Amino acid sequence: MEASRLFLIPIFKDIICSYLSFEEMVNLRDALEFDSLKCPISVIDSNSSKKIILPGINSITIETTKLIRQLGCNFSFLETARQGHNNIVQTLIAAGVDVNLTDQYGTTALILASANGRNLVVQTLLTAKDINVNKINMFGWTALLMAVENNQKLVVQTLLTVKDINLDEVDLDGNTALKLAFLYNHLELAELLKAVGAH
Repeated sequence: MEASRLFLIPIFKDIICSYLSFEEMVNLRDALEFDSLKCPISVIDSNSSKKIILPGINSITIETTKLIRQLGCNFSFLETARQGHNNIVQTLIAAGVDVNLTDQYGTTALILASANGRNLVVQTLLTAKDINVNKINMFGWTALLMAVENNQKLVVQTLLTVKDINLDEVDLDGNTALKLAFLYNHLELAELLKAVGAH
């Protein structure tokens, strides 16, 4: 994709350009189903380390909240949560994105952030009004189960502060978070889970 064909919506100019690579911005453009997005910006091409100027085009202003509600920002929200870009996640939540959006496998931003140790993002997501901390994807994974399997201690500690978290949800093999901790020899996590009454 030629740089001259890539544009960004104004709300993303100062935020997303600071975090996403050129390739990721192309993916974002495609996820939003735009031929091009507006507003001139400069980015650093991760392959060549050269600054690329992306010229803008003359177009009507699109309200960010309207864009998110009409087209969805699944790629932006889920992918930036997975990568740990907390500022972008906060911006999208403030703009009205559904915090319980899922990918094709039923995986939420919270599950992705938890699996990848993105504790700041997890903390941000847990402050959202309608967050479903016990959401299960099609593989039987919750945020807690994923955090335990991947030995994400800080994330587990954060999730255990949630009043309604289901400590004893099981994966498709019948393993609870505590059983997974022992299975993978994550003994510190096992102690944390036992301390809050997990089985």
